[in-house]
Amino acid sequence: MPLWEDFKCVKTPNEGSHEWLQIINNSKHYYVEIENKELVISRYREKQLKQYEYSGLKIVGTDYGEWGGDLKVIYPDCTEILLKKGNIKSIFEYNGDLFFLEGLEHMYENIGYLYQLVYDGDYISYKECIDLKECPNAFYIYNSHLYIISSENLFEISSEDDLFKKNIIFEGLPFSAFVPNSLVVYKEYFVIGMRGGLGKIDYVNTNNLKYMQLKK
Repeated sequence: MPLWEDFKCVKTPNEGSHEWLQIINNSKHYYVEIENKELVISRYREKQLKQYEYSGLKIVGTDYGEWGGDLKVIYPDCTEILLKKGNIKSIFEYNGDLFFLEGLEHMYENIGYLYQLVYDGDYISYKECIDLKECPNAFYIYNSHLYIISSENLFEISSEDDLFKKNIIFEGLPFSAFVPNSLVVYKEYFVIGMRGGLGKIDYVNTNNLKYMQLKK
C-alpha cells in the first residue's frame, strides 16, 4: 500500500468537472490509521459490524445504511439484549467512559448523535450526550481531544459538567462527495481517508486545507 510520501497536494477539482466525476467513479477508497506512531494507509473496507469488549461485556453495533442497524449487549452468561435501534458508527472509550456514535446520511437525511453507555456492574443503559445534526463518519482522539469528521465538517466535542458542546474546526469540506471514512492526526496534520485520495488540514492553522492524490 502507498506511503504518506507517495501522495502530493493537488487542487481540489470543481464539483461536476471531468476530474471530479473521475474521482467519484474511482474504486479506490483510502483508509488511514496510526500504528506504532506511524501513518498506515490501506484500502478502505466498510465494516457493517463493530464489536467492543468492556468489563466482561461484548457490545455489538451494526450499520446497514438505509436498512438500519442496532446496538446489542452480550453478557458473560451469553444473555443478549437489544439496547437500541439505529446505525452504529463507532464504539469507544474516552476519558474513562464508554461512548458510541450513531448516524445516517442517506438521500435528504443527515443525522448523528453521541451517546454515553452507563454500566453499574449489573445493568447497562445509555444517555444522549449531544445531537450532532450530521452523520459522524469517523472519530479520532488526540491529546485528550475528541475529533469527529462528517462528509461536510471537521469538529471537536468538548464537555464540562456533563454538558457537551460541538465546536466546528473546519466547515464545508470541499471533498464531501469523496466520502471521508477515517481520521487521524499525523505530523501536526489532520489526515482524512477518502475516495480517490487524502485530505490534509493543518492542526494549528486549520484554515490550511489540502487535497492529496497519489503521485503518478
